[in-house]
Amino acid sequence: MKKLLLAAAIMLVSVTASAQFYVGGSVGLNRNSTDNETEFTISPEVGYNINSTWSAGMGFGYTYRYDAGLKSNVFQVNPYVRYTYFRTGNNLVSLFVDGGADLGIGKVSYDDDHSKTDVIFGLGFKPGVSLNLTDNFSLVAHFGFLGYYGGNHAAQDAGNPERFGFDFSSANLNFGFYYTF
Repeated sequence: MKKLLLAAAIMLVSVTASAQFYVGGSVGLNRNSTDNETEFTISPEVGYNINSTWSAGMGFGYTYRYDAGLKSNVFQVNPYVRYTYFRTGNNLVSLFVDGGADLGIGKVSYDDDHSKTDVIFGLGFKPGVSLNLTDNFSLVAHFGFLGYYGGNHAAQDAGNPERFGFDFSSANLNFGFYYTF
């Protein structure tokens, strides 16, 4: 029994010795003064590099949206698995794809007296690129989405349309950073 526990401990140490944790996130702000629309998003993130190809992580987000009197506050969790499929020889640039889920809940206020619960969900893939400036610091960009994204009626009223397919528009572009330790 002691040998089995020792073998399990050695295996666990060898797996975690080569792995690295990372923290980071992204921030976004959009303003359309013509239609009186504003959106602000903050999304911190934590993750674990299992090896040079695979990572797993979790994003935690908050989005505030105002659309001509309609206000929405949504809190999200976004678990994902990342597959890195290309690295330059000097490891300066990496291309990857995240496969994960988007789950969110919040409130939509139509006026000061009337509000509904906002629920959003999604499942899909997000391609990205990482510019590794040092061994510990990276700039990251995600562009596009392939999968399903939807929500309840309150979420759709607040500007979260139900969609299935791919979207590689500038609306699905975000920038962030990672610090690896």
